[in-house]
Amino acid sequence: MTIIRCNLLNFSQKDNLLSIFGEYSNEFEYTADGIFRRTVPPACPKCKSHGNHNGYNTYYKKGLGYVKTGRYICSICEESYEEDRNFWIKLKTKFFSTMEMLYQRFRDNHVSYEGSADLMEIIFPRGKDTICNAFNRSVEKAKVPSIKQYDILVVYYDEQHPKAGRTQKFRLTLLDHITRRPIADELFDSKDSATIKKFLEKHLDPNKLTFVVTDLANGYPATFQEFFGKNLILQFCLMHLNKLIVKEFPRKTTIEQELIKYKLLNIFYNRDLEINFLSELVEEEKILKDAMEYKTWLKKKKKLFRKFLHDLELGRRREKQNLEQRTYEEALMVFGDLLDNIRSFTTTVRKRLKMIEKNWKYLTAFYFVEGAPATNNPIENYYSTSLKTHRKKQLRTDRGINNQLKLSAMKRAGMLKKPEKTLLEIFLKFIPFMDPG
Repeated sequence: MTIIRCNLLNFSQKDNLLSIFGEYSNEFEYTADGIFRRTVPPACPKCKSHGNHNGYNTYYKKGLGYVKTGRYICSICEESYEEDRNFWIKLKTKFFSTMEMLYQRFRDNHVSYEGSADLMEIIFPRGKDTICNAFNRSVEKAKVPSIKQYDILVVYYDEQHPKAGRTQKFRLTLLDHITRRPIADELFDSKDSATIKKFLEKHLDPNKLTFVVTDLANGYPATFQEFFGKNLILQFCLMHLNKLIVKEFPRKTTIEQELIKYKLLNIFYNRDLEINFLSELVEEEKILKDAMEYKTWLKKKKKLFRKFLHDLELGRRREKQNLEQRTYEEALMVFGDLLDNIRSFTTTVRKRLKMIEKNWKYLTAFYFVEGAPATNNPIENYYSTSLKTHRKKQLRTDRGINNQLKLSAMKRAGMLKKPEKTLLEIFLKFIPFMDPG
């Protein structure tokens, strides 16, 4: 072990010094003057002759301190050479690696570079450009572990539309159903069929049976069918279907309109309680519709219905249950009843029912694959945490967006772990070099 020759100023730091120089043998010494060198000068690397001590070189790092490393000179050829300073390089690397982890936490919590610089003023002053460059380097050099493959690969596919400055970009994402980790998450200038197929070719095997969950975009069936052929099982997201149904009704509905809306929502999810509640009010509404007090009555009943929905939601949360999903037979029966009465509905409702009928196989594929999902919710959650809607237009470059996406992948892969040592613990290692005596 390195011989530590302490003085009154650095004696309290002897344990720190021993831990730093512990990997070196007893051929080395750390002098009372703070010089790290060999007790007996090594031979000249040029002529292999005997060397002599010849002072030291000083290496500074602003804000952290400085070290002195021994310098030697050959007694024959007068070649000058110096001692190894790897201990100093490792110490700085450890410190700035921990700083990079701090920057990653800032970006994961959507702290701007300017905000990060303001916070670092209190810890260890760094400019916003320095933080930006360090964060980008740390993310780009990270390697995200690959995802295990299964007999039937179940993936979620979706798109997001961020902007790099004023340029419209398209984020294409494949998310693994089992791990909830991104298989691929890339930025493109277009989202046409050719781009999607090129993206799929890069990350998925068309010869493997694959269950894909997407939203209800019209072009997806043809695009994915072209790529996978017979190995495709395509599922349209039921959450997106329900959102479209709700959007087609006015914000201020009548009780009758509300009842029709819940009858459509009742196809794949059990909404019997809501339908029973509304059905009791419909006849009363028909009587009061032309009366002066109708608006007051409607406002009161809608308020009661909202409270009823809220109580149902609270009840499910207490029981830790999701909205009950219908069996395939139940869904088929409910949808069949609606089709039988299609002439009684408005044009908008009829179009929605015909759309469901046309895409029935894509809306019900999950029933025939055990454990398969019916919605795209996991990828929507991933989007909301990785590149929030109100922030996805604020990143100015492709590099900035791509590194933000990779950071989210790193987080899902468990790579943003606690450091072995805190920044303060590592910083304390530099105390002997701030005033070595």
